[in-house]
Amino acid sequence: MYWGHIDSLWPPTHLGFWLVAAVPLLILGLALAAHWRRRVLEAIGHVPQLRRMAESVSLPRRTARSVLVVAAYGLAVVAYMRPQSEGKAEWAKKQGLDMVFVVDFSKSMYARDIPRSRLDKAKDELNHFIDGLDGDRVGIVAFAGTVKQFPLTTDYNAAKMFYQDLTPNDMPVGGTAIGKAVSAAVRILQRVRRPGRERDQVIILLTDGEDNASNPIAAAKMAAKLGIKIYALGIGSPSGELVPIVGDDGAETGTAKNKDHKPVVSRLDEKTLLTMTDMTGGAYFHATAASFGMAKIAKAMKDLKRAATKARIRHHRIEEFHWFLWPALFLLLLELVLGERRQTFARRVRQEPSL
Repeated sequence: MYWGHIDSLWPPTHLGFWLVAAVPLLILGLALAAHWRRRVLEAIGHVPQLRRMAESVSLPRRTARSVLVVAAYGLAVVAYMRPQSEGKAEWAKKQGLDMVFVVDFSKSMYARDIPRSRLDKAKDELNHFIDGLDGDRVGIVAFAGTVKQFPLTTDYNAAKMFYQDLTPNDMPVGGTAIGKAVSAAVRILQRVRRPGRERDQVIILLTDGEDNASNPIAAAKMAAKLGIKIYALGIGSPSGELVPIVGDDGAETGTAKNKDHKPVVSRLDEKTLLTMTDMTGGAYFHATAASFGMAKIAKAMKDLKRAATKARIRHHRIEEFHWFLWPALFLLLLELVLGERRQTFARRVRQEPSL
């Protein structure tokens, strides 16, 4: 059984979880209402009147009505969560590219000259970009002084999970090794190349710094020889930005300093990025708070050669919510029709002469 309105039961971020959790509260509310009615009757204190009222109400009927309400609510909640049966699955052929996102996770990406931080904005824009893909194979290279890799896949959620909670504090070596990261991306793309390939391959580089630990031009030459285009997004300012110190809890505790106790300044090396993109036939864009640039990269790639592949499994699941919704409505209708008065008492009242 699948649930169309619940991705997971924990953490409880979906309304369906809270609706399920409210069932005990509904039962408790009905019990408290019954207790309140008993207290009111006790407060009246008029024995003949109490006896007459007790004769008029059927406790089993009242209990049955409460049970019907709770059962109808529970069935309605299950219907809301959209239960689905397996149905059938089929491969969906899509036209796409091979692309590797090379994302800078150096500590300078903590800088807040872009709202929240450069890194948070980069992740948001990358999520949005990947959500718009359909049939492209994507890989991820996260880098600082060294690299972490995720191979090509059409499982976009898995790709996003790889970098979503990653921070510069998780990188084992500091620095900005652009050349190392681009070389790793080239190797990822090389591994899936086949003779007579029909699809283009691209590297999308997001960085805010200047390379201080490798040779980015040599990596770009390697990409150019293989026909791999590099599209670069320069995040930050060529004039430089102070690098903050950010703890694992996300709190900023000061400004980074070098061994001479001077503030560390991160400068964007646009010249190197332009050389890399020109060398491979790609394009360079400068990211700002107002216009980050991922949409421009998508536009620049629109004429690239795409090839069909059995990219993703498409599930055609069958909705089963009506098996729960209609019984819920029936139980509510039954609760409305079912009265609380005893039948014998009602007949006796009709037979008694009016005063």
